[in-house]
Amino acid sequence: MNVTSVEHIQKKSPVKKECEDALVLNEQAGIYGVLDGATPLVCFEDEAGHNGAYLAAQIFKTKMERLKGGEGLRQAVAEANLHLKEKMERHAVQTDLGEERWSTCVSVVEIKDDHIHYVQLGDSMFLIEDEAGNFTVVTTDSVKGISERAKQKRAERREGGEEIPPESYYDIQINKLRYNRRLANVEGGYTVANGMPEVMDYLDQGVIDRKGIRSLLLISDGFFHPELTLEETYHRIREVGLETYVHELTDHLNKHSLHIDDRTAVWIKLK
Repeated sequence: MNVTSVEHIQKKSPVKKECEDALVLNEQAGIYGVLDGATPLVCFEDEAGHNGAYLAAQIFKTKMERLKGGEGLRQAVAEANLHLKEKMERHAVQTDLGEERWSTCVSVVEIKDDHIHYVQLGDSMFLIEDEAGNFTVVTTDSVKGISERAKQKRAERREGGEEIPPESYYDIQINKLRYNRRLANVEGGYTVANGMPEVMDYLDQGVIDRKGIRSLLLISDGFFHPELTLEETYHRIREVGLETYVHELTDHLNKHSLHIDDRTAVWIKLK
């Protein structure tokens, strides 16, 4: 596999103490990725002052960067997910509550001579550019629309006779987010690495033919532009590069008083 260049960028959110995203840059094994720790809803910090989002992303980063190649990305996810579970248990995290779990989105590729293997969870995304200049989103953003699906689930539970607070309760952001986190790795919910064994049931994984692919892009959701599709985002990156795109995106978000998240990307060009 001829990788001609690997460009990457990582910018911390201005409202966060530390960047909760992580990059995977394992050039020897041809493994690259983006990890996006989910900002915690609780106040836990370890002895070094790191929160659960940072720790979850770093556990996966360490695992992926220690691979020699050939072990398989699915197995690596399973082992990192188990390590995450064990580390939460050592810190007495109440893992029966979805909002207490440490979690991270995952988008990782392994580039081989003829094929590209990928694994993905959540809304960290993997896109490809072909030799004709067409851009394609390979993975599915399972976080998109989660609040609407959560509302529908609550309606169904009420219809089934369950005592569920009224929707006005979930209009309060923290209550909505807590409920959403409890829909991790369940039918109709969203996918994320959070130590649950069900992670492996919902893992998005696949193999694509290397032939005809010009470049790959891996991004965290902080790279999403509110007025562009992901394909249009990739096209703009191709035009101006990662650094200029991030400046443009950040300026747009500032201008419209929108949230600026951690922004992380890996752009891999192939021969």
